[in-house]
Amino acid sequence: MLAWAAGAGVMLGAVYALSPLTVLCGPLVGAMCIWAARDLTLDERRWFTAIMAVAIVARVITISALFLSADPGRPFEVLFGDELFFKNRSLWIRNIGLAVPISPADVIYAYEDVGVSSYLYGLALVQALVGKAPYGIHVLNSACYAIGVLLLFRLARHAFGGVAALFGLTVLLFTPSLFMWSISAIKEPSYVLVACAELGCALMAARATDARSRVVWFLGVIAGAVALESLRRGGGIVAIIGVSGGLFFGWMLPRPKWALATVMFLPFVVIAALLAPPVQQRVLGGLRTGAFYHAGHVLSEGHSYHALSGDYYREGLRIYQMPVRDVVDYVLRSAVAYVTEPVPWRIESRALLAYLPEQMLWYVILALALAGIPGAFRQDAMLTMLLLAHAFGGAAVVAVSSGNIGTLIRHRGLIMPYLAWLAGRGLYQLVKRAVTPSSVVVTGGLPAHGRS
Repeated sequence: MLAWAAGAGVMLGAVYALSPLTVLCGPLVGAMCIWAARDLTLDERRWFTAIMAVAIVARVITISALFLSADPGRPFEVLFGDELFFKNRSLWIRNIGLAVPISPADVIYAYEDVGVSSYLYGLALVQALVGKAPYGIHVLNSACYAIGVLLLFRLARHAFGGVAALFGLTVLLFTPSLFMWSISAIKEPSYVLVACAELGCALMAARATDARSRVVWFLGVIAGAVALESLRRGGGIVAIIGVSGGLFFGWMLPRPKWALATVMFLPFVVIAALLAPPVQQRVLGGLRTGAFYHAGHVLSEGHSYHALSGDYYREGLRIYQMPVRDVVDYVLRSAVAYVTEPVPWRIESRALLAYLPEQMLWYVILALALAGIPGAFRQDAMLTMLLLAHAFGGAAVVAVSSGNIGTLIRHRGLIMPYLAWLAGRGLYQLVKRAVTPSSVVVTGGLPAHGRS
């Protein structure tokens, strides 16, 4: 026994020397898997174990291949160009903090305003504690993404049932673009973890039975919103829209009288607010700024799409004087582009052609999510509305400021953690109807928090 313990200690030490973050993150993911599977049925547990095992092994193999394929002539190997930005700047900030000499140019680039976020400082802190980890960052981000997904898996399984939860888990872990950026060094995996935790706190606040618990969970929501804004500009707005909209509609719509009042009076309240000059100018200012960013994306390198008339691309500053009609037209075109781009009949490169199957999957996920909303609402109205409100907030922020197709695809993936579970519920409903004989009359929906 002593020899086995000594051998295990030597192996653990060797692995830690090669990758400290692997040793630190592995147990966290393992503990989350145990927690997420603690009350699954036997069949669900088998599927869950198989899905998580394949997902973890596939990520470890991919990260290992990235490390082994490193070119000695380059500082780091990366999956996306943006990763060099995060790896280099986080190391520069770490070196400055540890008084390690670096060039004056690197000092300037380390603290420039472009792209600054809490993620950079978080990576610098981690590497100050465990040492340089240009490839350990990929392991850390994989763990962050997996933990965030498992948090929502528990909520979805309890509310919508096993089929919906396992389907959503599979979509989020194996959709190609989500798989790739979930193991990358960019900030999306950290954003997903914080976003999932923030939604979970909002749901717990809504279900709290005493004031003290409700205050504690709302403090978690506030912390999550602040963290999201520090990670990505607009993240706080997504949290505000998601929490306020989700809690409002999640409480109002299940109550017939309040639902009727909401449907009757809310449109008039919104219109009256938009007609107020201060609110109108603030909204128009935000949309015009988003359109200006959109024009910048269109004029940059890469594949893009147009949502403004041609004159505005030639004279960018005119965007800030766009009349209301053009702003409304831009918002509508941006919403359509958010859903449809890249359109299959306008494929301009082999990379977009390779993405085409996933674009078809995106359309299917949207259709299934729409089909699953009624059943999900009957089972858990609050969670359903929180998911929808967060998805709407994330889509709205991205749609009015995107123009580059590659960036749109990556940012659009940030609402998939909200839609995947509703799509799973939609798939369950469609399969159930297909296998239920037409002579059988099904009355009512499944009870709240039911399991399928």
